[in-house]
Amino acid sequence: MLKQLNSRRVGSSSFSNVTPLRSSPEYSQSLADIAAPILYRSPLPSQADLPVYILNATALPDASDVNFDTLFPYVLARLPNDEELIGGKGYEVIFFTGDGEHSPPLPRKKRPGWQWFLRAYHALTRAMRKRLQRLYLVHEKRWVKVTMEMFSSIASPKFRKKIFHGTLRVKGSTESVQRPANLLIVSSMSSLALHVPMEDLLIPPSAYVCDRRFFPDIYVPYVTGRRAFGVTTPLPVASTSRLRLPRVLRECTCFVLADENVKTEGLFRVNARAETVGILKEAYDRGQKFIVWKEGDCILTSSHWKEDHGDVTVEEPQIVDGYSLTTAAALIKLWYADLLEPIFPPASYQYLKTAFGDPAGSFQNPAILDLISEASDWSPIKKMSRRILTMHLLPFLAIITDYQDWNKMSPYNLAVCFAPALIHGPDPTEDVAMAGTVARILESAVRNWDFELSASCGLDKCSFEDLLRLPEISDDREDPLDSTSSPLPAQNMQSMGITLIENDLSDGADDVESEDDKPPLPPRVVLARSDISEEQDNRGPPLPARNNIAQDMHASLVGETLIRRKPVPPLQTPPRYSTIFVEGDDVLPTYTESH
Repeated sequence: MLKQLNSRRVGSSSFSNVTPLRSSPEYSQSLADIAAPILYRSPLPSQADLPVYILNATALPDASDVNFDTLFPYVLARLPNDEELIGGKGYEVIFFTGDGEHSPPLPRKKRPGWQWFLRAYHALTRAMRKRLQRLYLVHEKRWVKVTMEMFSSIASPKFRKKIFHGTLRVKGSTESVQRPANLLIVSSMSSLALHVPMEDLLIPPSAYVCDRRFFPDIYVPYVTGRRAFGVTTPLPVASTSRLRLPRVLRECTCFVLADENVKTEGLFRVNARAETVGILKEAYDRGQKFIVWKEGDCILTSSHWKEDHGDVTVEEPQIVDGYSLTTAAALIKLWYADLLEPIFPPASYQYLKTAFGDPAGSFQNPAILDLISEASDWSPIKKMSRRILTMHLLPFLAIITDYQDWNKMSPYNLAVCFAPALIHGPDPTEDVAMAGTVARILESAVRNWDFELSASCGLDKCSFEDLLRLPEISDDREDPLDSTSSPLPAQNMQSMGITLIENDLSDGADDVESEDDKPPLPPRVVLARSDISEEQDNRGPPLPARNNIAQDMHASLVGETLIRRKPVPPLQTPPRYSTIFVEGDDVLPTYTESH
């Protein structure tokens, strides 16, 4: 029975590393589809200009369902052939061995046996083994560790030099802890970033989820920071000196409005997984170059321009796990909620209550226009907030309402979903009370955007579509890293109740205080004395003599005899002058000499 079990787990005795031709009847398209997400090529090369391949353990099927002997050549076909390897420099592999979001740990009976791994290693061609420059193991499991040790000890001792194990970074510590050989310790994505530029990789979502189980965030040197969420400049300045949309808004908005996605029922009502939203927020702030959005047959990928490579995109986005439509909708709301200055600041609450607080009242377009227009001089909303409303939020929501027969997102429903993200003051109770007023303002603005407000604000549908297009200039495709040392905006400092005034002299002549404007100093009282010289008068009492410790130590070393003197008693020196106060208002104080 043991022999039958091994034969079922290992497979047939014949082990081939050559995939049948596509025109051959033996070619299996289903096996090719299974092998594609297991091993795929990352769009950008490594720092050594070598192709990088991602090996994803969560994409491995159950060994009881698929014959690994027949699947193995289809996986190898994803690597470069021998002709490319012999003429090239080699390749690198990053092996994500952790478990994904919905995949449990792979038990022993559901994976191939150790004999199969040895046979698979020997089935590799000589060029594949020799041209493998580096193998990175991320989230290393025990069975992976045993397999690599077996390859290094039994199959090829030189194989050990090509393996890079991740190190464990403990929470709250900046030191890296080495992995003991007899313990199962999970490596981190932060340790991978110390060896490779992680922002250039096409990382599967399951690897992020596995890393979040042990580490709250990912630290990448020279890259980690804020680019999209909670930045001081929410709308970056393009190379043409005009404001543009940040990358996260551009990509998420395009994906929501693409094809059949905009017709999805309850578009902004369905909550996304908080862990996935946090992962994507960190990825956009880190500047992750390749993020795949996927909902049904609709796929959206990002593009990156690299010198000597041109525009680089994901060649096979259909084989990579992507992020869903609800996650894109949640990221848009999160971007508005994380603004340093909310769209409707607390200073505008009193005005909004007076002008728009009546639930039974109707809003006229001139009143809404004066509130959101960039040219308004008396609007209580900041100018940058009005630009965000007119450049993105209002035209975006107006397009969604055009499909409300399918998505059930009327102007009222959209206003209820977005109102909490537009107000986040210091008092949550006051924010809740203002949510209804802000929702009524937003509903009226969305309802009348296409009729009068868009033309008055100078932005039509064509202009909004231009903002959503991929910028032609490569520098405008990525958002700049927000400086952490930059001072807070002036409006933030004033909202704290403290007004900071510049102490430096300005350029204006009226602001400079002249010497003539300063008040004169009071005259000094000088008493003439004949018994004290002028030099002693300015010098004051003499200081006591100091003991030179260095000279005493030197004298003791050379054998000199020190003269011990009696210590000088402390001097009780009275004050040189005293003030005599005389009772009475008509008598001024006089200064006499103390004896």
